[in-house]
Amino acid sequence: MAVLDRATRIARTLFPGADALIILVQDGLAWRSRDPDGKLYGEKDEAAEVVIATGELLWVADASQDPRFANESMVTGPPYLRGYIAAPIRLEDGSTPGVLAVTGPLVTPYDPVKAARLQDLADFVADEWARAKAAEAQAEAARALDSARTTLAALAATLPISLVMTDAQLRVIAASELWRQEYGADGADITGRPLFDFSPAYEAWRAPLEQALAGGSAVAEPTPIRRADHSVIWMQTEAFAWRDAGGEVAGLIITANDVTRLKEAVENGERAQERLNIALNLADVHVWELDYVRRVLFKAGAEDTFFQRPQTYEDLYRDIYVTIDERDQPAVREAWRRHVEEGARYNPQYRMARTDGAEIWVEGAVTVFTDDRGRPRRMVGAIRNITESKRAEQALVAAREAAETANRAKSTFLATMSHEIRTPMNGVLGMAQAMAADDLTVPQRERLAVIRQSGESLLGLLNDVLDLSKVEAGKLELEAVPFDIDELAKATHATFKGVAEAKGLTFEAAVDHAARGVYLGDPTRVRQIFANLVSNAIKFTETGGVGIHIGRGRHGLVVRVRDTGIGIPRGRVGQLFRKFEQADASTTRKFGGTGLGLAICRELAEAMGGSVKASSKCGEGATFTVRLPLERLSESAAPTPEPARAAPSEPAAHADDEQPPLRILAAEDNQVNQLVLRTLLGQAGVDPVIVDDGKAAIAAWETGEWDLILMDVQMPVMDGPTAARLIREREARTGRPRTPILALTANVMSHQVAEYVAAGMDGFVGKPIEVAALFGAIETALTPAEPELAAAALG
Repeated sequence: MAVLDRATRIARTLFPGADALIILVQDGLAWRSRDPDGKLYGEKDEAAEVVIATGELLWVADASQDPRFANESMVTGPPYLRGYIAAPIRLEDGSTPGVLAVTGPLVTPYDPVKAARLQDLADFVADEWARAKAAEAQAEAARALDSARTTLAALAATLPISLVMTDAQLRVIAASELWRQEYGADGADITGRPLFDFSPAYEAWRAPLEQALAGGSAVAEPTPIRRADHSVIWMQTEAFAWRDAGGEVAGLIITANDVTRLKEAVENGERAQERLNIALNLADVHVWELDYVRRVLFKAGAEDTFFQRPQTYEDLYRDIYVTIDERDQPAVREAWRRHVEEGARYNPQYRMARTDGAEIWVEGAVTVFTDDRGRPRRMVGAIRNITESKRAEQALVAAREAAETANRAKSTFLATMSHEIRTPMNGVLGMAQAMAADDLTVPQRERLAVIRQSGESLLGLLNDVLDLSKVEAGKLELEAVPFDIDELAKATHATFKGVAEAKGLTFEAAVDHAARGVYLGDPTRVRQIFANLVSNAIKFTETGGVGIHIGRGRHGLVVRVRDTGIGIPRGRVGQLFRKFEQADASTTRKFGGTGLGLAICRELAEAMGGSVKASSKCGEGATFTVRLPLERLSESAAPTPEPARAAPSEPAAHADDEQPPLRILAAEDNQVNQLVLRTLLGQAGVDPVIVDDGKAAIAAWETGEWDLILMDVQMPVMDGPTAARLIREREARTGRPRTPILALTANVMSHQVAEYVAAGMDGFVGKPIEVAALFGAIETALTPAEPELAAAALG
């Protein structure tokens, strides 16, 4: 109390006319040093609590103007305090138990010098407080030590461990029952006897014991001890100094602990680590743990196969990405971002950062452990060497690219060969059609029919090869248009009826009532499946007949083609649908064929989501079943109006003899095709003007008036689509009327036709040219049509 009074007196001399006191706050109640009875007030001191909470000096010039204190009783009533200055009493442990306060009725302006002096007084009180507390604690500790010493011996004697307590001269004070049993002192008076009398092991351990007496501790390595029953246990001995009430070393406490299980666990752990290292080395895996708290790097497994030199904590703790090749760091960082923000799996593959030119690929995995504030405490990860698999993958990619290049080369070759073969075929079939319109003798007409049939057969083979190449290249395109299945069956029957009758076979086509209607699909490809299966059946049937039956199953159309032919050997049914395969190699000589028809049927059916299967017995015919899951739009087909166009034998050019002949410009670079065009058009009374390329076609178009342009697609100097595009641009720029343009091409896939339409063409005529198709396309192009119908016609 004397220190507190002296501090308050000095504070009053700093602030004449004011009162000074020490306010200690406990549980919200205030005790004041000037209080006569020295008891706690029953109400809070708001100002003192503010200082204690902030830990900073408070200077209030007029409390009645401060909303924090304006309503306190001593401000609103007697003694009407206005000025309040308080400095926190801060102890070394950071706590603030109270304040040194100066109060008075006068308003006191802030004075930094007096504020500093008041804080010095508060710090002086804090120092005295700390010294008083320390002295009190030391006295209490001395009393506790004296009391503890009297009970420590009794406690040591009852502990269930091997423990002995000595004085500073290493004489025994007390020992546990277990220690007595171990050293043969059970029931004997051991007090005051030297420790070394009980075991020579203590003599060997004299130096560590003396070290412990100097104020330290001593720990011996686990030592094997053989018991009376010949079993071996491992004991670990530890010695610690104990101190008297004055803080001086008064002796040692020595314990011996049975660490047999711990020793076994450590050995088992070491063996497990050895096994793990062998497995990690065998798998070429490196496991690591980066401990940011202990600042160490733990490693296990292979390391030399990844890094140029062993990694250390200092290498990694600033930037864990330092071991990753700079080329792969962005991808790895992005993978980690997605792992953290989106929960994506984190197993990046990347190259190690090396300067020796070695390219080492790894697959990594990392887990981060954080504290309650989200800061990383440790990071555990593993990397697996995938260099060999990566090289194999790269080799596979290279092989795939080479295969794709070869496939593209094959497709280019087939496209080129298609164009080259179709050009002479166009000449053969075109001239055959032209000659058919002439007056011929019966033998001449028969010979011409052979030429035409042979040409069409050759064209069919060419189409099979090209279709298969499209399937293999993934370029087969299927249309999705409405078609009547009954009409498709009738068309197939009409196509092959004559062929069957020529061989003396019956040929029937039937559609179940439940299967009739309009379906959504590619009628051309469905017709191709029907034609291939029926043609194949007729080819391998000598007597009896062939039938095609179309029904409806749970998932769409079910088509069965049956024949009474030679049948298929049991072991060959599964090979029918392979490319270039037939049931029997000898049939190639007898019946002919490439062996592509059934393969194409299977590819087309599977492209539509369906399947095709065969069943047969040798000598009893065969049945091919096709399932096509096509959507049925309606159960009956709407009547189809007859097209208002001239018959192929009466082309539009001759529809009115009084009209002038058509003015047709043709761009065709091949002389044979030029002759075919000139011949076919000439038979209809049209004398076309023919040029060799698209550039010449543009020049001819600009200098003449034309009813129609026939434009070859592939030409030197300038191709057909480019020429058509330029003509449309100039028409739009000059206001010249639109001239219809038809493409002449063998490339009529939907995406190719779309390119012709995008270039401004109005339609196409396929090669080899058929007379009916040629004049039908010309008539359509010259007949005015509604815009919607025209768009639909062009697809």
